[in-house]
Amino acid sequence: MFSKTIFKQTLRSNWKLWAIFTAIMAVLSALVIVVYDPKMIQSMMDMVKDMPGMADMMGDRMDGMTSLLGMLGQSFYGMQGIILSLIFVIMTANTLVASQVDRGSMAYLLSTPIKRTKVVRTQALYLISSVFCMFMVITVVGLSTIQIAHHGLWGTDYTKDVKAVTEVLNLDKDAVADDLTLILNNEAAVKAGSEARGIKEDVYITYLNQKLSNKAYEAAAEVLGVNADKVSVDLTLIIKNEEALKAAADVMGIESAVYSAQLSQVMATEHTLSAEQSREMQTKFMAGITAAAVVLDVDPGDLATNMGKIKANPTALTAAAQAAALVPAETLPSGTSTEAIVEMNETAFLKIINGQLANDEIALDKGIAFSVKDYLLLNLGVFLLMFAIAGISFLFSCVFNLSKNSLALGAGIPVAFFIFQIMSQVSSSLENFKYLSLNTLFDPDSITGGGTFWPQFAILAALGVALYTIGIKVFKEKDLPL
Repeated sequence: MFSKTIFKQTLRSNWKLWAIFTAIMAVLSALVIVVYDPKMIQSMMDMVKDMPGMADMMGDRMDGMTSLLGMLGQSFYGMQGIILSLIFVIMTANTLVASQVDRGSMAYLLSTPIKRTKVVRTQALYLISSVFCMFMVITVVGLSTIQIAHHGLWGTDYTKDVKAVTEVLNLDKDAVADDLTLILNNEAAVKAGSEARGIKEDVYITYLNQKLSNKAYEAAAEVLGVNADKVSVDLTLIIKNEEALKAAADVMGIESAVYSAQLSQVMATEHTLSAEQSREMQTKFMAGITAAAVVLDVDPGDLATNMGKIKANPTALTAAAQAAALVPAETLPSGTSTEAIVEMNETAFLKIINGQLANDEIALDKGIAFSVKDYLLLNLGVFLLMFAIAGISFLFSCVFNLSKNSLALGAGIPVAFFIFQIMSQVSSSLENFKYLSLNTLFDPDSITGGGTFWPQFAILAALGVALYTIGIKVFKEKDLPL
């Protein structure tokens, strides 16, 4: 099938090139993982949204960049990793066959008893195995970095506030993370936690309460054997099951009867508002956002995703509260002063803002969530893409006897694929260019976002096998200038 002697010789001739590219790619991948910070990424996304041209160019890809896997998919597996591995594949494929024919060294190889087919199969095997080993190293380095930097494989990566609070409470991190009521019941701990997260204390308290509620739903869901989302939608599932109610109440740090009463009150509030009233409340709130946007001289849509700006500006907050009128004067006792009405409206508006900001903080906590399976699939996908592209370069290396001719098509076509893929992402008017690129078959977003990718993987694998097979057959039958 292949020659061990020629394989070793090829390995000795090309290992430095392989090592350089592999090391650079592994380091770049590790750097993306190490510097990943959900809050910093979110801030960068907010800046991009303020730049219309950049926001249009980024498009839907912005949504996927708030998670570690999404960031890896958009940056390393969407750009740097593709470019570097593409250069390595083009250089190596040309060196293995066409360059040797051009230099005359292939004549020496074929003068030995080794058959021509075995020679070209050995070169093909080296190209495939070098790309495979490259991504194996990148995968191992990436997994190791994820564990060291974020405890993404095992162990716990505690949030900044938990780390800060443990020093104040003089408790173990596990104890604080498992019982957030320890923070809520201590003013110094609340202050330290809010400072660590870079948010106001009232927002931090709302965040802790929401996180406690989520943990309580998860505890109840575990007892009930259902999804936590199902429990959050139907709170009667908790109320009707004593064991689930107790598990959730223990998380909240209160008695089961008290927690049951709280859940009933939440349900009663939700049922009190009709669909029409909910829409009316939403309309009022957006009116407040619009009024605040006028004061701050910003776009209302941008302000809706960054409501901390309203809270930081008293004038904008007052304008928003008055425009929203979430607590209408007619619903209050007669004689209520204007100042009291304004204050109540500001309090109601602030409550919604705090809830949104707290939800943002919870989303940031989830940003580091890491799936080993998806990470392995990312590396498998980019390997299959390079396997197919290497097949193109190898085919033309087998077709042509001159290195310059081999590079013209063996490098030109893969580079054109890459350029077409980039062009399709720049503007919707150029989107159809993606159909001219093989790179389109590797879509990191589909892998990290739960989309369909196995058919594309199968096409890349089949195409790669076909290209290598054709290349070997062409080299076997063509005339060589020996």
